[in-house]
Amino acid sequence: MPEGSVRISVSEVVGIEVLPPMLQRLQRRHPHLVYEVELSNTSADLVDQQVDIAVRMHRPEQSAFIAQKVCAAPLGLFAHRNYVAAFGTPANRSEMADHLFIGPDRNQADLQLAGMIAGEQTLRWSLRTDNHPAQLAAARAGLGIAVFQERVAMREPDLVRVLPDVSLPALETWIVTHENLRHVPRISTVFDHLVAEFTRPPS
Repeated sequence: MPEGSVRISVSEVVGIEVLPPMLQRLQRRHPHLVYEVELSNTSADLVDQQVDIAVRMHRPEQSAFIAQKVCAAPLGLFAHRNYVAAFGTPANRSEMADHLFIGPDRNQADLQLAGMIAGEQTLRWSLRTDNHPAQLAAARAGLGIAVFQERVAMREPDLVRVLPDVSLPALETWIVTHENLRHVPRISTVFDHLVAEFTRPPS
C-alpha cells in the first residue's frame, strides 16, 4: 500500500473548491498518504522537483514531464440568486451595462477575458481582485456577476447561470509530473486518481 507525502501544486480556486473532495475519496482507499498542497496561480517548478504533481491550465513544454490532458474546463457567467432577485439578469450583451460585475484587477489574462466578455460594452465593476476564491466569495455575497469554471460554480446551489449564449474559451487542464517520479508508487497512485477525477464529468 502506498504511503508517504505527495506535494501537489494547484490553482487557488481549484485547490480550495475542487481538490479536497477528490483527495477525500482517495484517502478512503489509501489512508497512509499525506497531501501537501501548494496553492498558486503560477506554475510550480517541476524541473527541480519542488512539487511532485501539478494541476495546470496549460500544456507543459518541457520534454522531461509526463502530462495527461484530462479536460477542457468550460467557463461561464454566474450570479447569486439574491443578486438575480434584486437586479434581474441581462438578456443579452447590450444589457450588461445595467449590471454589476466581479472581476480581475491587474491579471492580464483575466483582463483580456473580461474584455472578450464586454465586447463593445463597458462593464460596471462592484469588486475587482485577482484572487479567484475572493471573487467566488463576493459572488456568494450577491455582489455581482462573475466568471467561474462550471466545475466550481455547479458546486454552489445558489449560483445561477446568466448569459449562457456568451461564448467563453475552455481551460485545458493537465495533470503533470516529472518522468523520474511517474513510477514511484505514492506518486503514481495520486497521479492516476487525479486523472480519473478530473476526467469524470462534474456532478
